[in-house]
Amino acid sequence: MAANIEFHRSKELSWLRGFANLLRKENRSWWSTRRWWINALLWPGMLGGLVGLMIFVVPTIAAQTGDPAVDAAGGLLPFALQLGRMAFFEMGTMVLAIGVVVLCQDLIIEEKQSGVVEWLLTKPVARRSYVLAKLAASAGTVLVLLISLPALVTYLMLSIRLRAPFPPLPFLGGVGILSAHTLFYLTLTLMLGTLYTSRAPILGFALGLLLSGNFLSGLLKPLVFVTPWMLAKVASLVVDAQPVPASLLWSPLTASLLWSAVFIFMALAKFENTEF
Repeated sequence: MAANIEFHRSKELSWLRGFANLLRKENRSWWSTRRWWINALLWPGMLGGLVGLMIFVVPTIAAQTGDPAVDAAGGLLPFALQLGRMAFFEMGTMVLAIGVVVLCQDLIIEEKQSGVVEWLLTKPVARRSYVLAKLAASAGTVLVLLISLPALVTYLMLSIRLRAPFPPLPFLGGVGILSAHTLFYLTLTLMLGTLYTSRAPILGFALGLLLSGNFLSGLLKPLVFVTPWMLAKVASLVVDAQPVPASLLWSPLTASLLWSAVFIFMALAKFENTEF
């Protein structure tokens, strides 16, 4: 623990006092422990394995059994690419959101329970710096380990199956949409950590919101335009270079980014007014 709370003198803006040291501490908690290589193996392995199964195994079985979906997709290769895109950008988006909630649930509450927060706040540290350092370090780590590495593995497998480079721009567009979806649940989890002192309500609320999306959006159609619930499907369509109505693309994407900003603001406001 001593290594995690070692500070260095630095010059910075007064309203972000302590941010550099706190960010260094948070980055060490990810990159100076075994957490980074466990996640670097887990997520590319899990999502890459799923995509590989859908690209190389399932289409062959479907063709041998005379599955009409193969002909409906336009042949074995289009069918395989379609399954691969759906595996990563639809199923994978949900899996990554769950992973972010589970990995980040303890960002704040663990230090509340251990007394680290109280100790830190006795130092010349701005409270907003504490929250923003958690956000910056976690967002960077999630972008690298949970999004970029699995996306790279997926792109390589799609290219191998296609026997040519997969179109990069649509793929990057899909990854960008997936990133916005993941950011929504990261910031939501961070905000919930400032509101509660136990894991149960964080997991219950964040995972409940994620898993109930399909059901609620089916009942109340307007919700798809103000929530991230359609982003997984939209990402898959973008990667497939299919036309997507502007309202279906930009409304949920913009709403998700705005919600993320709201969650950050609420986290800062709550933490500023919490007594420790």
